[in-house]
Amino acid sequence: MKNVIEPWGVNVPFLILAFIYFAIGGVSLNLDPSVHGFFMFLGAYSLYSGMILRLFFPAKKYLILHIVTLVLLSIPLYPFVSLSFFFLTIVEIWGLKDVKSYGSKFPINILVLSSPPLSFISWLLFPILGYNLLIISLLLYLLGINEGIFSATLGLKPKFGIKQIPILLLVFLFYLSYSLFPLIIIAYFAWLFYGVKKVRKNLSALSVILSSASTSIGSYFLGETIHAFALGTMAPFFYSCITYSTSRYNYDKIYIISILLSLSYFLRFVYFHISGIFFVASSLLFLYLIKDNLTLTTLKYGMSKKYLIKKLN
Repeated sequence: MKNVIEPWGVNVPFLILAFIYFAIGGVSLNLDPSVHGFFMFLGAYSLYSGMILRLFFPAKKYLILHIVTLVLLSIPLYPFVSLSFFFLTIVEIWGLKDVKSYGSKFPINILVLSSPPLSFISWLLFPILGYNLLIISLLLYLLGINEGIFSATLGLKPKFGIKQIPILLLVFLFYLSYSLFPLIIIAYFAWLFYGVKKVRKNLSALSVILSSASTSIGSYFLGETIHAFALGTMAPFFYSCITYSTSRYNYDKIYIISILLSLSYFLRFVYFHISGIFFVASSLLFLYLIKDNLTLTTLKYGMSKKYLIKKLN
């Protein structure tokens, strides 16, 4: 019964894998630019896999499936990556059945819970449809999980269940045209703030919103929509969410990361080579902010030493 509920740091190996892929993706710009996007998306999906498992299905009961998912994702070849998300989907189904059998109830985050099966489909069809579906799967998760972060940090009213369906449908518009990306992002933030009478001040959370809004609008005029998504929305959303959920005591420094990532996108059009420096700098700062969660203690217990000490006290 202990392993049913006892967590472990499932996100740690996935996070390490993510930054290995990011490093390969960065080096590939000089060696073989054609695979740059592929490895960067593998890095992003590694972050995604680790965090969805940590936040929703971290129990040691699912350890074998966690490892299978990790091993398959570590093989950057078709169809191994798509198979990793098949097993991630199995973990999700198993986990949800367990929650139901325990008699527990929780808000249904349709955006997040729809992302594992769609990730499997997206990678399965990747050789045919390319990056479009990959962006859609990630965007669903990012918008869904950060809805909770924005609600907590800005004092917004959480929106779950059927209230998320308009955003779910809206995200799929991205498949029709990259030019609709700004519309999706602005509509998401309008939906997020709809009905809110008072917003709590939080510089880091607002900086993430500003980064996403400015780069997405900028992509309409400047182009480079995939990089606007990756640098302006994907990276700040991931880094913000992970820092908040694992190292909340450092969340107030996230605004620095948001600024660096926005600059990374906009400076591509001024001096391309300097753009990458800002992405590397923001990633190194992110790793520094969560360094307490990259230890053997976190791997064993699923939380940082700082939180464990507070809990024991």
